[in-house]
Amino acid sequence: MKPQDEERIYTVGEVNRLADCLLQEVVVWVEGEVSNLKPYPQYLFFSLTEEEAVLPCVMFGDAAKEASSILREGMRALARGRLGIYVRRGQYRMNVYQLQEAGEGRLRREFFRLMRKLSAEGLFDERLKRPLPPYPESIGLITSLEGAAVRDVITNITRRYPCCRLFVRGVRVQGEDAVGDIVSAIELFNRACPVDVLILARGGGSLEDLQPFNSEEVVRAIRGSSIPVVTGVGHEPDLTLADLAADHRASTPTGAAEAAVPSTAEVLSLLKQKGTSLESALRRMLHRRERELAVMGSRRPFRDRELVLGEAGQLLAEGEALLLNGMRGALRRMGAEVDAHARTLVRFPRDYRDLPRRIHHAYERLRTSFDSWWRWREREQMAGTEELHMRMSSFLAARNSRLEMAASRLDALSPLAVLSRGYAIATRRGEVKPLRDSREVAEGEEVDVRLHRGRLFCEVRGREEEAEVER
Repeated sequence: MKPQDEERIYTVGEVNRLADCLLQEVVVWVEGEVSNLKPYPQYLFFSLTEEEAVLPCVMFGDAAKEASSILREGMRALARGRLGIYVRRGQYRMNVYQLQEAGEGRLRREFFRLMRKLSAEGLFDERLKRPLPPYPESIGLITSLEGAAVRDVITNITRRYPCCRLFVRGVRVQGEDAVGDIVSAIELFNRACPVDVLILARGGGSLEDLQPFNSEEVVRAIRGSSIPVVTGVGHEPDLTLADLAADHRASTPTGAAEAAVPSTAEVLSLLKQKGTSLESALRRMLHRRERELAVMGSRRPFRDRELVLGEAGQLLAEGEALLLNGMRGALRRMGAEVDAHARTLVRFPRDYRDLPRRIHHAYERLRTSFDSWWRWREREQMAGTEELHMRMSSFLAARNSRLEMAASRLDALSPLAVLSRGYAIATRRGEVKPLRDSREVAEGEEVDVRLHRGRLFCEVRGREEEAEVER
């Protein structure tokens, strides 16, 4: 039977390669017992077995050389790698690139359990991570003083950015007391020695060696730090919870130092670029100002100086003339005042020693005259006040009499006075206008009757009309 044209026929190799590509997407950790161990110079074959299944495994290159020193038949191992298929034989296997003893399996499970817990609290949220300062003035380093990490960090910071101050706090980075040392160092920098950036670093090691950096206390101390934290723990494959909580994660201590400080060469290159840009901007501004100056210089006031100077000279001459005329007028007035004073002094005797006595005598006469005038004014004012009071009393009495007479007349004409004599005022319910004719209301309509004292609310049972009398 011939297959349909739209269906493709695969070769065996193509099917195996297709399956291998699909499985390459899967990266897993697998724990099992090592069996069928076959070491070779450049690769290593073995199987991970359990009671019900067998998983063939292969390792290549440096990873195989490192694993051959620890692998032995029958041991429990924890392997990490990609699933795949050996295309030539169609054999299912796992390409392992990281292997360790299975004793770390418990630590690995605890790692993922704590990671899920802290991630649910938001401690690994990318929105919480703070940017590192581009040009830090001081850096705090938390690491062991005995390892290679401290030398790598100091060497790289000194080489890349020698103007930065570096403060080192030595701590234990593995063991039972390492967690307390790291937390105390972070709190010390935040409390007593504030720096721009904190670097938390150590060299590589097994999962058990890196356990202090997977502790909950260290993670919370990093997130509670007011100083941005850079971690450089272990080597490239190593990942700790401290890395997830840090503001910036570097794969190695050297990478942490490079992330914390800029390169001096890069800074100088940037400054050179900025200087070139600034110089170009200044040149453009100067050229623009020169063009503006040339345009202004081409205008008539600047080309013809006499136009500006002549007008200014004319204003100056006019101001000078006004000033001279004012000074001459002031001098004439002052001369006239001096002549007047001189003529006044001529009337006085030549002996001026008697002049103070005459002035005092004149002053006494003037004061006596003023006192007499003031007493006369007070008497006249008092007499005028009494006369005004009498006239006002008479005026008010006359006005009061006229008011009482008008009030009595108004009272006699008031409707209320008529009511007191037994009469009444009838109005429609809710109206004010009095009723003057019985035809203004209908039978059954309500009316109000105002008496001298009180009101009556009535209903019209009948009415009697009268013929209008001609006047």
